[in-house]
Amino acid sequence: MMRALYTGDCLDIMDEHISDSSIDLIYLDPPFNSNSYYNLPFKRKDKSLKPVEAFKDTWTWTEQDAGNLQRLEKNPLTRSLATIVKFAQEVEQTGRAKGKSSLAAYLMNMILRLRVMRRVLKDTGSIYLHCDPTASHYLKLVMDAIFGRKNFRNEVIWHYTGGGRSKTYFSRKHDILLLYVMSNNYTFNIDDIRVPYKETSGYAKSGITSKAGKHYKPNPKGTPVDDVWDIPIINPLSKERLGYPTQKPLALLERVIKASSNPGDLVLDTFCGCGTTVHAAESLNRQWIGIDISPFSAGLIRERIRHNFQYLNPDDIYMWGAPATVEEARQLASDNPFEFEKWVCGAIGANGMYKNPGERGADGGVDGVMEMDVIRKGKVHEEYVIIQVKGGNVTPDSVKALSETVRRLEAVAGIMVCFDRQMGTVENQRSRETWSDDYETYPIIQGYSIEDLLQDKPLKLPPRYGKRRGARMSG
Repeated sequence: MMRALYTGDCLDIMDEHISDSSIDLIYLDPPFNSNSYYNLPFKRKDKSLKPVEAFKDTWTWTEQDAGNLQRLEKNPLTRSLATIVKFAQEVEQTGRAKGKSSLAAYLMNMILRLRVMRRVLKDTGSIYLHCDPTASHYLKLVMDAIFGRKNFRNEVIWHYTGGGRSKTYFSRKHDILLLYVMSNNYTFNIDDIRVPYKETSGYAKSGITSKAGKHYKPNPKGTPVDDVWDIPIINPLSKERLGYPTQKPLALLERVIKASSNPGDLVLDTFCGCGTTVHAAESLNRQWIGIDISPFSAGLIRERIRHNFQYLNPDDIYMWGAPATVEEARQLASDNPFEFEKWVCGAIGANGMYKNPGERGADGGVDGVMEMDVIRKGKVHEEYVIIQVKGGNVTPDSVKALSETVRRLEAVAGIMVCFDRQMGTVENQRSRETWSDDYETYPIIQGYSIEDLLQDKPLKLPPRYGKRRGARMSG
C-alpha cells in the first residue's frame, strides 16, 4: 500500500521519484497567480505576533524562464506552449499591466510541471486542475496543448457561498476544475457520486412514463451530478478547518476521487497543502502520494493522517525530504532553524505559526499555536496551547519566559519542544502549575522532545486536543 509524503518542488520530486505511467489520478490545487501572500493565520489579542507566510502567489519573469521559453520554441512538439506564454507576455504589456510578466512566469511554471504530470499519468488516468477565473482561460489552453483538446472532458464549476459580497460586480463564488483524461479508456464512476433527488422532484416520487408506455423508476442512489457542484466551503467554526489558507473541503476531494478512481488506485496531489486529497484517498481505500514544498505541510499532513486513521503505524507513511531520524532533525536545525521550526510545528499539530524568517524576538516567545477542545462542566470550550521550538540550547530563562508568554496570551498551556539532551533544563525550570478539564489535570508547562515526536508519543493534553485536524476522525 503506497502512502508517501515528499517535501520539495513537485517538478524535482516527480522527475526523481515517480515512474512513467504509474499514477491513476492526479489532482492539483496550485497557486492561482493571485498576486497575494498567504499566511498561516491566527488573530490573537497580542497584535505584535506576526503570522508566518504559508506561500507567495506572486511571480516574476527570470532569465531561467527566458531559457525555458527558447527551448519550448525550438521543439515542434512544444511550440504551441511557447505561443501561449508569448501571448501572455503581450497581454501584460498593455494597460496597467505594462512592464510586468507575472502571468507569463506563472504559466511557464505550470507548463514545466504539467508536462511531467502527463508523463507519470497512466493511459487510463485522469487529471483535475483546480483553478479560479484569474488564469483558468490560459490554463485551459495549456492543458489542451499538453493533454490534447480531444481529451478534455469537463470544466467543473465548484460553487460555494459565504464571505463578503461585492457592490461593484457579481460576487465571485466559484472555482474551476479542468478535467482531462489520457485516452478514451478512463475511469468514470458516475453512479458512485449520485446525489439525492430534490424534494420537489416528481420523478423522485413516482418515476416517469415514456410515450411508449415504459415506466422509468428513480435510481435509489439518487440523481447523477452535473458539472456544477454545490459544495460548501469550510466555515470558520468547522471541526474540519485546520487554519491552512487554501484548505479545500473533504467532500470536494471525495467526489473527485470516487468519480475518477477505483479502490486500490494510486492518487497523486502535487501541491498537497494541508493534505485534504490524501485524507480523502485514505478514507476511500486508495493509495496516495502527496508533494508539497513546505516542511510545515509535511509535518501537518502526517500528523493529520495519523490522527484520523489510528490503525496506521508510524512507518506506514513513507516520508522523504522531511526529518525521519534524530540525526536528520539535528541537521535541519543546524542548516535552517526556521525550516526546522516549521517542520516541528506541522508535525506536532499546530494550526498556525508566528515569526518571520530572520527576525529575532518578534514572536514574543511563540513559534506555533495549537487549538483544542476542552470539556469543562460538560461544555466544550475552545482553548489554545503555545508552542516554542528550540533546535539548540535551552536556557532556564527561556523556559521561564514561556510561562510568562502563556499568561500574557491567556493560553492554557505551553510546550517547549527540543532535543532530548535539553529536556533536563525544561523539567528543572518549568512551572509546576496545572490546569484541568472534566477528566484530568495537566501541566501548564511541559517539555516534548524531538525523539518523542519522531516516535509519535502523545502530548499530555486532553483527548480531543488539536480538534481541527481534518474531521471525520476514525478514533
